[in-house]
Amino acid sequence: MENKQISGADFAKSPLGMFFLGGLPILAGILTILLSLNIIPYVDLRPSRIAVFNDPHTWEVFSVGMTMLCFGIANILPPHMKWLGRLNTILLLASFSAVVIGFILKKIN
Repeated sequence: MENKQISGADFAKSPLGMFFLGGLPILAGILTILLSLNIIPYVDLRPSRIAVFNDPHTWEVFSVGMTMLCFGIANILPPHMKWLGRLNTILLLASFSAVVIGFILKKIN
């Protein structure tokens, strides 16, 4: 039995592609946002480590969660929802810009 090659566009439209490109980023984004808002408790298991964002209760971690959430929504939205897609794209670009700016500000200090 021979495996058939599938294109990237066909994979993105398949249920498995929707799960990997849409469902998992949405789940990760929601969990990251809940962690940054202190709804999910955070326990630091390695306090001596050096990380870019040491404290998860910051706006940078929130913006990482928003980036993942908007990326997942962008992969699931149907193409006929143009206004919702544009709003999601604006939020995605704003949250990704916030992540980059937060990273640069942490490296400068």
